[in-house]
Amino acid sequence: MSLDLVNNLFNNLKENNFVQNFIKELSNYLEKNLINSSKFSDNNKNWNNLLDDNLQIGNKKIISKYKNEMLLERANILQKYASETENKGEMYYVYDANAVEDNAYNLCICNSSKSHNVITKKIDDLPENTHLGSVLRKKDEEFVLDKEDTEFIENEINNMLKEKIEEQDQYLDSKRIDGHIYEADEKHEGRIWLYDLSDKGDSGIEGIEEIEFPKDLYEAAKKGNKFIYKNGEYQKYD
Repeated sequence: MSLDLVNNLFNNLKENNFVQNFIKELSNYLEKNLINSSKFSDNNKNWNNLLDDNLQIGNKKIISKYKNEMLLERANILQKYASETENKGEMYYVYDANAVEDNAYNLCICNSSKSHNVITKKIDDLPENTHLGSVLRKKDEEFVLDKEDTEFIENEINNMLKEKIEEQDQYLDSKRIDGHIYEADEKHEGRIWLYDLSDKGDSGIEGIEEIEFPKDLYEAAKKGNKFIYKNGEYQKYD
């Protein structure tokens, strides 16, 4: 398989059409949710952003493969819970501050049949103490803050994120193989895409989004440069 074809396939992995269409339908609902919870922490530092524009949670970088999984898992959590609690009323989730209107939030309807519906509401028109990540219910044309469900959803999402981060760490560790030769492709904001030239399986050369790459090598790295993983670190390969 040619490297160009592998590159195209890997780019599809980074941003597949299903995820992109899903994100578009929800008006970036899955891209900018903020979780107001102190429970999700690392070394006593709160992680308030699910995913910021640099694909990070706090100071933890998230690779595209697991970003996509996190986004879909979060949608599943919201839709599943909305379905299980339909008797409590239509469920809305506060996922973002509106980029155009001041003091306004974007809300999505979590029920699966209406999950593409997004509305914008002034903060003053919402219940007191509503914040990003809040769960609201619609009752008699009025929004009601569901504190119990907000806490439940926060915990569910935060637990999912922890699991996915652990999976990501294990996945990346499995791709860093002692003695293997890697060829550099694109790099961006501390991330570098590598092809494992030593592992040509049935699907061809595998692409890896590496987020832990020596700074000096990263700064000098150019497309086509080769590196070897040896003694627990990447080294230049001549």
